[in-house]
Amino acid sequence: MEAAPEWEKQRAQMLDDAALKSGLKLFWFGTGTDDRLIPTTKATIEMLKKHGFTPFFRESPGGHTWINWRNYLNEFAPQLFQVREDRPTGLSEGTQ
Repeated sequence: MEAAPEWEKQRAQMLDDAALKSGLKLFWFGTGTDDRLIPTTKATIEMLKKHGFTPFFRESPGGHTWINWRNYLNEFAPQLFQVREDRPTGLSEGTQ
């Protein structure tokens, strides 16, 4: 599945803006393997990578459930308060 080409085309200038990337410290996605949005999430990750972003993607078993939200929040929230000067556009580990 592809990210919406029209959306990407309309926002290409923004997606390629170096200033936008330099100010971004964390770009985090989490989606369950049984979530109906998993193809959209994966396509979005690939589109962002194509434009030079380094999104972090956590894929876990299950769907769009409270347990996944809770686990993602537990992992994501502490990262909001960490200084990551060595990782300017997300986590360098990339997709998991």
